Amino acid sequence: GDLREKYYDCFKNLNKIRKELNSLNIDEEEKARKTDLLKYQIEELQTADIKVGEIEELKTKLGVAEEYEANLKAFSTTSGILAGNEDTNGVITNLKIASKLLSNLQNEKAQKCFAEISELIDRAEEISAEVRNFAESLGENYQNPDEINERLDFLYSLMVKYGNSEEKMLEFLSDAQKELESITFADNRAEELATELQIAKENLVLAGETLSDSRRKASEKFSLDVCSVLEQLNMSGVKFVTKVEKGRYTAKGCDCVEFMISANKGEETKPLHKIASGGELSRVMLAIKSCLLEGDPVPTMIFDEIDAGISGYAADKVGIQLRRVAEKKQVICITHLAQIAAMANNHLLIEKSVENNRTKTSVTNITGEERIKEIARIMSGKEITENIYNSAKELLDRSNI
Repeated sequence: GDLREKYYDCFKNLNKIRKELNSLNIDEEEKARKTDLLKYQIEELQTADIKVGEIEELKTKLGVAEEYEANLKAFSTTSGILAGNEDTNGVITNLKIASKLLSNLQNEKAQKCFAEISELIDRAEEISAEVRNFAESLGENYQNPDEINERLDFLYSLMVKYGNSEEKMLEFLSDAQKELESITFADNRAEELATELQIAKENLVLAGETLSDSRRKASEKFSLDVCSVLEQLNMSGVKFVTKVEKGRYTAKGCDCVEFMISANKGEETKPLHKIASGGELSRVMLAIKSCLLEGDPVPTMIFDEIDAGISGYAADKVGIQLRRVAEKKQVICITHLAQIAAMANNHLLIEKSVENNRTKTSVTNITGEERIKEIARIMSGKEITENIYNSAKELLDRSNI
């Protein structure tokens, strides 16, 4: 496990370097096109001098500027009405003319009106001064709303291309600068990566060879263990070999592993899947699983045809081996041999019947007397004699079930 993990780290590192190196290998025409585009985008964003929060600030200034126009117009007009201009007299001038006309009259009514108009002139002059001063102060803080709108329109046009906020546009600028830098220095980086790639390959080969050596050593002991179990399963003279050969480098190593077998003495080993019968395959699988009980994560094993071509002593051995495996795993075995069936912790009887022209399958868990009779039926067929019955009971007793 540790060796495979170390190998996998080397494998991942190699692929990471290779991926980065491949990303740098773009043709010169594409590189030039990409460089020109990035330079244009960077220059446009840098020239824009974007600041976070500027759009909201401009919206606020626009409101003030638009209000300024209305204020300036109203106060300038009011000042003209009160003080007058070169073309027309203002309210104050007309009031003074009226005041002068009344001042020459000596009757009581004229004097009263004269006094009231004089008060109006004083108040009008005060108001006129306030209006004039305020209108003059507005000009000092003047911002043209057209200029503000122009800046806002410019920023909105940039947002369409580079992101829907100042933050997004600045992020785009940063990424574009990094990408341009990586293209600019791609040749230097490619040389660095080529060196790193060579080192990574050497490390992978070394880790792969170490892992392969470990597997070959393990395969020798494993093959001997499997042969030992197969001898117990009445496959005497069998030769089982785990062949480990060099293959392509993958995430799990650089080995091609194949199980080889020779079922008869004097014959050379051949691939298991090509020459083994169904019964032999089942027994080989049982032997393999027996040797891998501690490390195999599979919780349930199903054996079919494991009793093909065996009987008597061999069947006893297969049953015993199945019991050993069943101590660690759940084992399901379809069998027609009494010796194997008698070894089971649970006996399930499977029967087929026809009802209303439909085939029906039933599964029944049998124990006690029913199980003795079923073992006897497997041994002799339909007719169960007293001797057969006693033999079945003895078989179950001997299996300690």
